[in-house]
Amino acid sequence: MNKAEKERLERRQRMLAREQGHASTKPIPGTSGDIGLRTPQPVRREAPAPGAQPSAPERQTQTNLKSLKPLLQQRQRRRRALLGAVILAGALAIAVFTGAMSASIALLGDSVDSLALYLQRGSGGWPVNTGISEPLQIEELDGGFVELGAEDVVVYSAYGSQVRNFQPGYARPVLAVGGTRFAVYNRAGNELQVSSRTRSLFTKTFEEGILLCAMSANNSLAVVTESSRYAAQLQVFDPSFRVVYNWQMTSSEGTPIAVDFAPDNRKFAAGTLAARDGQLSCTVYFMDLDSEELGPAYQATQGSMLLELHWQSDTRVVAVFDTYIAVLNPRTATETARYDFGGATLQSAAPGIHQTALLLNIRGGNSLVTFDGDLTPLAEIPARQAFGVAATDTDVYLLCPNAVECYGYDGVQNWVRNDLPAHPAAVLDAAQTLVFTGSTVEVLTAPDD
Repeated sequence: MNKAEKERLERRQRMLAREQGHASTKPIPGTSGDIGLRTPQPVRREAPAPGAQPSAPERQTQTNLKSLKPLLQQRQRRRRALLGAVILAGALAIAVFTGAMSASIALLGDSVDSLALYLQRGSGGWPVNTGISEPLQIEELDGGFVELGAEDVVVYSAYGSQVRNFQPGYARPVLAVGGTRFAVYNRAGNELQVSSRTRSLFTKTFEEGILLCAMSANNSLAVVTESSRYAAQLQVFDPSFRVVYNWQMTSSEGTPIAVDFAPDNRKFAAGTLAARDGQLSCTVYFMDLDSEELGPAYQATQGSMLLELHWQSDTRVVAVFDTYIAVLNPRTATETARYDFGGATLQSAAPGIHQTALLLNIRGGNSLVTFDGDLTPLAEIPARQAFGVAATDTDVYLLCPNAVECYGYDGVQNWVRNDLPAHPAAVLDAAQTLVFTGSTVEVLTAPDD
């Protein structure tokens, strides 16, 4: 048998063994003995002993896994960042759409201002010299005050530190003050400036002349302007100075002469003046920023001129006229209390939530008259040469040519300060009770015994 025949025989034997499940490990007859059929055995990989070094392939695998780990972590971070960006974009879109974004940004700016003023509190203290000897207007501003002169505007914090001093450059400047912001507008022009306690925020020039401005506790701003087609136009701007309300006022509705916001900042009262039956008459409208409908209206006594509006609670608005004072219910536009001056002339008014103080000229002499919340008189005392009245929740202050007199609402005199350096211009209920004399501002306290 030659070599080729042997190889054919061997191949035939191997094929036969596969078909019959040949499991013999013995050499196939007629072969050289190095070829046999064995049943494949499972491969067992023993765990390396502690401290044993992995083999080269294993080390290469571990190295590859380590090199891939940062890439996988980076991809996860990218996915998380993308997801966060999508969520943030959605939140911002919702906030902008609902108007909540502007209020949040405004609140953040006010908080930063408050923190900065608190950290600088050590640099201030009372008394201070504002440099304005003849103020046109003084208003409380978040525990401090803003003072308006013929040319200058100064802002002081509750800690007695000067925060700002600038010149608006208006011929007839007027202040409108909110919770932490104020507006200076030109009653002889069409421009206004809105400022926080620490910086200028917005400047706006209107097409028509500005008649009146009022600011809410959350720093929304109502602006009344002239109108070529209507009696007047009243717009309300949110803290980001976007228009959120627009009222084109007809001649029958009249022109606003007083505006005040409700504590919830979503409603306001507008006192208007209009000609009816050949006479001027005043109406107080109670409006809602969320409605385009005309709200309930209070018709004042014929011939009485509205001087002040003070919205004090959901059910209480104090309206001061030149002939009487009334407490109005804004939901129904009806009187809940009233006091007629009976021919007396109003000199000054200090309306409060729980009590009210009026300085009236009665039969040629001034008198201080105090009232409870229902406008029931509590006391009436001679006021001699007093020219103004200011009040807190517990005390009433009469401004006299050379002194400030302090009374309780029961009419009992508490003390008199007659050692002031100059004529008192105002008493302000701020973080502390302040008295303004000339260009000096100091804390008003009882005299030392």
